[in-house]
This record gives sequence, structure tokens and C-alpha cells, in this order.
Amino acid sequence: MKNTTYKVYWTAEDGSARSEDYVEMVQALTRANHMRTIGMAYVAMVGELPNQVGRMGVDAVEDGRLPSGEAYTWKMRRT
Repeated sequence: MKNTTYKVYWTAEDGSARSEDYVEMVQALTRANHMRTIGMAYVAMVGELPNQVGRMGVDAVEDGRLPSGEAYTWKMRRT
């Protein structure tokens, strides 16, 4: 079984696209943050989730229920 892997992309000062692979999310997030801190442009991180099925997030809320059957109770609150 393949481990979940993460890839950090950025554009180097010479305009070339670069990337590095990571197995751990914390390492990838730390590297992405470092690349932003030192001024690299277009920094992004992506992850491959081999066991994920379907799209991320909620596809629909019908009659106040999520696809799992749980009640959808989130409300936006402004202070």
C-alpha cells in the first residue's frame, strides 16, 4: 500500500518551477511556510490521498441533513 505523500511546489527566483516530495504532512507544511518566508513565489502544497473516495467536502445538504444523515447545524456568526 502506498503512503500518503505530499508535494510542495514553488517558483524559484530564476522563474523555474520547483517541487519536493514529503511523506509527512508536518514536514510539507513546514517547508511550504519556509519557502514563503524566504520570498519564493507561487508556493503551494498538494496531497495525494489514495484511500479517499469521492470529492472532498459536502456534496449536498438536503432537508437540513448531510449525505451521512447527520444534521447540518453550521451557522455563520458575525461579531
